Amino acid sequence: MINWRNILLMLAAIACIMIGALAAPSPRVIVPAGMDLSLDGMQISDPEHTAEYLEKMGGTAQPGLQTYGRNLAGNWSFELRNMKSLPIGDIELRLYQSEAALFGTGVFKQGLNRQMATAEGSLLEGNAMILNIVSQDSVFLYRMTLNSADGNSTSGAFTLYLPTGEAPVKGTIFGGRSDARRIS
Repeated sequence: MINWRNILLMLAAIACIMIGALAAPSPRVIVPAGMDLSLDGMQISDPEHTAEYLEKMGGTAQPGLQTYGRNLAGNWSFELRNMKSLPIGDIELRLYQSEAALFGTGVFKQGLNRQMATAEGSLLEGNAMILNIVSQDSVFLYRMTLNSADGNSTSGAFTLYLPTGEAPVKGTIFGGRSDARRIS
């Protein structure tokens, strides 16, 4: 014998679930303001073709300009801040340069916590450079786009990628050489 009462009760429960799902507000996706530093967002296939990107970023791109003459090797210190201008940490790097390639090692400092870090990147047209810094203990990736008009100070933006796959954190970066070179 069919128990109509249980069937009606199950249908009522299903109807309530469906009405609740339809009546619930759809989740609101909030995209933080700032630059999209993901590989897809940058759409740079070659460092020699970045004039359009730098123009959008406010850089001083000059098509065809050879940037290998700029020497950015040296000791650098950077301060990282989130999009609300709250400090995230500091990075001290010793950068080396070969033509347009930048690479080096350093320390990421967050409060009393210190982690060794490695860096690699490249010079771009105009005054820009890209740096990717990986902290060795926590394996965080800091992808940075920097502009250094005078070769001694720099500012830009970064995206922090976490190994857990969480949403990237975006922010700003400021810094300069701790062994500033002099132009004679």
